[in-house]
Amino acid sequence: MADEVRAKKRISLKETFRSVVPELTEENMLYLQVAVAVVVGLITLFLLWRLLRGTSRGRGILLLGLCESGKTQMFSRLCHGVDVVSVTSVKESSGTYTAGKKSLTLYDVPGHERIRYGALEKVKKLARGILFVVDSGTIQKDVRDVADFLYTVLCDGVVQAKVSRILVVCNKQDLTLARAAPLIQKTLEKEINLLRVTKASQLQSVGEGSNNNSFLGKQGQDFEFSHLGPIKVEFVEAVAKNGDNLSPVTAWLQQLA
Repeated sequence: MADEVRAKKRISLKETFRSVVPELTEENMLYLQVAVAVVVGLITLFLLWRLLRGTSRGRGILLLGLCESGKTQMFSRLCHGVDVVSVTSVKESSGTYTAGKKSLTLYDVPGHERIRYGALEKVKKLARGILFVVDSGTIQKDVRDVADFLYTVLCDGVVQAKVSRILVVCNKQDLTLARAAPLIQKTLEKEINLLRVTKASQLQSVGEGSNNNSFLGKQGQDFEFSHLGPIKVEFVEAVAKNGDNLSPVTAWLQQLA
């Protein structure tokens, strides 16, 4: 009796399967194999695209800024968790910043005006993002030099192709005369707006006035960082000394890791 019940169940399951799935002829099997091959191929191409995209962008974060902006101290805090005596760097340094199971390579680029651009040339192709460090206590005095350096970085073709986000870190907020981040942003926007006019005049004087590939922002409007399109520029306040307030920086790094 039990054997008859099991036989009926087997027959019932087989009939049910046939009612749902059409009979697999050789022609149907060929179509099925082609469909599976196409799906596997598309998945493989997608995974390769993701891998190559990630490789081409690099996993480097550049720390840029003028001398004595606190850039090297911030680098040491982020990579090694300690403070260092501030010295003028003569070549770029690198270190690893760990964010959970992921990591980024940080490059401390010298800030001296004679070597900063040569050092930037060596590592800019590795960049995924940029930390641009500003001394909030001396920004009024150094605004022209800061704006010129930042302007040059933003106009760089490799930076425009590789970097999607830049964080301007308004460091040394513990100082009495430190300027707030929104004020520093407005000050730099005004200075870069003047730089655009100066640079445009220089291009016209050498017969390159029609070349607008390096024009920052929107034609006919005062410069704003929000006009930069694919590059997102943000401003935060921080204190690198003793690691007192680096949470806005670490949160940004974790988003890029």
